[in-house]
Amino acid sequence: MNVLELRNVYKNYGGPPVVQDVSLSIAVGQTVAIIGPNGAGKTTLFGVMAGEHRATKGALSLFGKDATRAGAQKLSHLGVARTFQIARYFLAKTVEQNLVIARDAHQSKYRNPLSRTPRSDADIHAALDAVGLYNLRNQPSSTLSHGDRKSLEIAMALTQNPAVLLLDEPTAGMGAEDIPRTIRLLRGLRESRPDLTVIITAHDMEVVFALADRVVLMANGRVALEGNPSAVRDDPLTREIYLGNSYEGGQS
Repeated sequence: MNVLELRNVYKNYGGPPVVQDVSLSIAVGQTVAIIGPNGAGKTTLFGVMAGEHRATKGALSLFGKDATRAGAQKLSHLGVARTFQIARYFLAKTVEQNLVIARDAHQSKYRNPLSRTPRSDADIHAALDAVGLYNLRNQPSSTLSHGDRKSLEIAMALTQNPAVLLLDEPTAGMGAEDIPRTIRLLRGLRESRPDLTVIITAHDMEVVFALADRVVLMANGRVALEGNPSAVRDDPLTREIYLGNSYEGGQS
């Protein structure tokens, strides 16, 4: 069963399309990596999938239902959660308080964003445990390492109990010692939640080949190539695109 489908999606901002004629079908439980050089359209496509940018043309569906005009808040309530290349959280709050705020902002369930119930504590502690931050839950977020801050943002997304998790450059800015830990974290999420669909953008090929079932290579706003990681890595077109050679699938 496909959880997310895009059909002939275009996105522009008054000029040439940034994303053009993109069609993708992503199955429940798949991990898909979207790769490509800078300016390929990856982040804009992510924004369309998260409802932050509405497609100029084309259609998006979630679990077979049309979601083309749904905004970010609606898609969030339907099960789509996103992290960003630059992590977003409250530095002055503790690790656990950030998760409470994220959960309550998603559910609009409690009057006070810092209110506590046994049920919310259990869910939040499970998310913290999943990313290895349970023992740091009472620390101010400002004291976390860069790798732990990225893990915090993933935990905040998990409080939404998402069906689709969009991770924009999950290892961006990390030191070499943090990347393997993040890979293990994401593998652990897949094992504990086999129905969770994960879509990542990444420049780090170590991350792509360690995690992805399928790779989508973008160039000039279009899907240039897709397939299993080894097939995409070994295709001469991948080298041409990354070296800036002759691919002319569309405009940037």
